Amino acid sequence: MIGGVSNLSEFYKILGWPEDPYSDAGRKRFENALKFMEILTKHRWIRNILNKRKVIKILDVCGGTGIGGIALTKILLDKGFKVDLFIADLREDALETAQKWGREVLGIEIKTTVIDVRDIYNIGEKDFNIVLLYGLSTPHFNPWDIVKMYVSISRILSKEGLFIIDEADRRKTIFLTTGYKWSLAESVGENNVGLSLHIGYDSIKGTFKRVFLNIKEKPKFFTYEIFLWGLAEIAALTWIFFKSVDLINLERSRYFILGYRPRKIIKPEDLKIPDFLSKIS
Repeated sequence: MIGGVSNLSEFYKILGWPEDPYSDAGRKRFENALKFMEILTKHRWIRNILNKRKVIKILDVCGGTGIGGIALTKILLDKGFKVDLFIADLREDALETAQKWGREVLGIEIKTTVIDVRDIYNIGEKDFNIVLLYGLSTPHFNPWDIVKMYVSISRILSKEGLFIIDEADRRKTIFLTTGYKWSLAESVGENNVGLSLHIGYDSIKGTFKRVFLNIKEKPKFFTYEIFLWGLAEIAALTWIFFKSVDLINLERSRYFILGYRPRKIIKPEDLKIPDFLSKIS
């Protein structure tokens, strides 16, 4: 992951990301997720999976507090399906919230695992019917990392499995609509005034380097790298690793990208890090 595990929780705090399902903002985000998942379940590939399975096995990667995975599971449970839900993330505290909240909302126990999605093939489970990447998470991964992610996810999906990526067209929204901001107020709250400042660009990884800080706390900052993916390249990458790809427009420039039936041509162990990349990682 681009920014490093140790800074991930602080990154989301400074961003003011509404991931706490017990907050008003988090609850509103969950309600939006329910609407998106209802749209998703009308897609023919989802219906094909539901028509063939008695139990739907779902893995929510980079799942955090589980808003995406729990929303999809709730929609399916309400339709009478049985669901086996797994949530994976690097932050143990977020997963603890997911377990508690999932139990309250769904009335079932969900399984959680602390693991890097690039290594998700080591999760100890396989033949997932659906893998979900919800919450516009692709900026955490540079092109080298995201290839490893696709290969790893393909390995644990069933042959008729579906990978769902929540994605936005950042080339349009950032570069054409608002413009890239060299300094940006990320969030403003009672205990948080989050800022980020551009400090560099890595041509090999294609990442923007920014300093993130909360100016309401004692001087404390960290560097985080992001890759500003657009819709087209994520959809094209999905096409490489899956036999079929499709788009569902959710709102404005936000989409679900669907990859159906993984090709499973490349194995995780086939990807050796190039020497020039390992020297700068």
